[in-house]
Amino acid sequence: MRRQAPEHPRDRLPPDCRVAQGGLRCAFVPIVQARTGACHGFEMSLRGMETVGFSTHRALSDAAFRRGVLAEFEAAVATDAIAAFRALAPAPRARLFIPVDARCFGSEVLLGVLADGVAAGVPLTVALPEQDVPALEASGDSAFARCAKANVGVALWNLGSGGVGLRALCDLHFDCVRIDDALIQGIDRNMRKRTAVNHIVGCAHTLGTMAIAGGVGSEVEFYVSRDVGCDFVQGPLVAPPGEDGPLAQESPVVVRLNREDRRRPSEALQRLSAVIERLPPLPVASPKAALLDYFSDERNPAVVPVVDDDRRPLGLIRERDLKRFVYSRFGSELLRNKAFGRTLRDLVVACPVCDINTPLEQVIEAFTTSGAADGVIIVECGEYAGYLGSNAIVRLVHERTLIAATDQNPLTRMPGNAAITRHIEMVLEGGTSPYLLVYFDFDNFKPFNDTFGFRQGDRALLMFAERLKAWAGGNGGFAGHIGGDDFFLAVGGVDERSARAQLGDLVEGFRSDAESLYDPASRAAGFITATDRYGSERTFPLLTVSGVAVLLAGTPPDGGVEAITRVIATHKAKAKASAEKLCFVHP
Repeated sequence: MRRQAPEHPRDRLPPDCRVAQGGLRCAFVPIVQARTGACHGFEMSLRGMETVGFSTHRALSDAAFRRGVLAEFEAAVATDAIAAFRALAPAPRARLFIPVDARCFGSEVLLGVLADGVAAGVPLTVALPEQDVPALEASGDSAFARCAKANVGVALWNLGSGGVGLRALCDLHFDCVRIDDALIQGIDRNMRKRTAVNHIVGCAHTLGTMAIAGGVGSEVEFYVSRDVGCDFVQGPLVAPPGEDGPLAQESPVVVRLNREDRRRPSEALQRLSAVIERLPPLPVASPKAALLDYFSDERNPAVVPVVDDDRRPLGLIRERDLKRFVYSRFGSELLRNKAFGRTLRDLVVACPVCDINTPLEQVIEAFTTSGAADGVIIVECGEYAGYLGSNAIVRLVHERTLIAATDQNPLTRMPGNAAITRHIEMVLEGGTSPYLLVYFDFDNFKPFNDTFGFRQGDRALLMFAERLKAWAGGNGGFAGHIGGDDFFLAVGGVDERSARAQLGDLVEGFRSDAESLYDPASRAAGFITATDRYGSERTFPLLTVSGVAVLLAGTPPDGGVEAITRVIATHKAKAKASAEKLCFVHP
């Protein structure tokens, strides 16, 4: 008797929806590892919408939802996407990301299709848009648990488009997050975007989640996205969508950009590579008895990292959580017994995850922010690379404290000359992203100091230092104290218009602060009478600060730090004479 073919989810749709769905085709948009160019996976994208009378996948989903067949429609799309993906011979272990309307997330018909795809050897992740966060929160954790049990990943898609994704990222367990195109486009010229993306990436890594930069369209957008910590990149620059023939296994553009990057390995990469423990991870599919074998070896630490089939970290299993099994009379037998229901995934606890190139400050922040973390899992190109335990992190903190103490201004506690020089060298070696270097110098500081004393002078320096540190911290920049009344600021991803406005606010804010240090009569007059450097008595305006802002873009000037110093010295007088107390230079 001939075996009947399995029912396709499309067969459950009403005829009109079935025809519409059948007229579409699948394209696959590469998602690429930022530091190697290897294809991590592909996002399925529906094409041919114009032939069926809809403008977007979402519009088509809305129509299916109104007909009460949303789950069946999405299951049919997923079935065809998996079949088309397999036919295009993707790279080994390449992951397929399937956009899914969260209003049917966790439905039996859809989850069955996804589970069958995983069983057929296709690593799958459902991509849930940020706009559907309310539906996700209403569904609770059960759908996430069922996806985890079926080895189906869950991603939060287009974070930054709806304004509610960060809350969901903290409350729900996502395997990765895709940052919306609008936040990535122009990130090299917009300090606010860079700060927002840096915050999102830091939050994601603290929660053990990988980050994808979407919509990368230029080389500088790629470099900035990679350098703020995005693990993967996607967009028109990276690689075109694939519809016919074998799918790409790497992005030649990203391979080239990484090869041409002239910057030396980051301090974080050099230091983390030296201190992380290369603990062999435990695959999540391992038998539970493997835990007994691991923790029975006294040479092993009290934790073991757990990874999935793609070596993506899932978290840690801690020896102390197994005490009731390891040290009880029948506990070992329970763990070895296949009938005992718990899997390794049930025993995994969350752990912060950071890329091996993450700045040390962010690694330490991820550890301290997470509260009860035992350490930090380190990944490279999205895959497990090693483990940084709490003792190693304490050593790093101690080293940082010692280094900072030897190169720190004793009054303002800001980085001094050596750190400033190192930062400028790093910026010049990069030569890829627009960067702003600013030298600040007080105007009329000596007569103020001579008239009101050193204590008031120190108060003025501290006032400006606090404003400068707050500005740098809010814009992802670096602030230093050269010495005396000279300060330094560096920030990437800027354009002159926004920099001029924000630095103008900084200068005006300090002018207002400084007025409070004068007596009422001097404030009312708007000047003081003091002796100049030649011994003559004359009037001096109230205290202000001026700045020379050097805007770097493209190829840096020849001569290194000395060339930047000469540019600043040449334009100091112009900055002091200008009404806005700023001079912008394009070397």
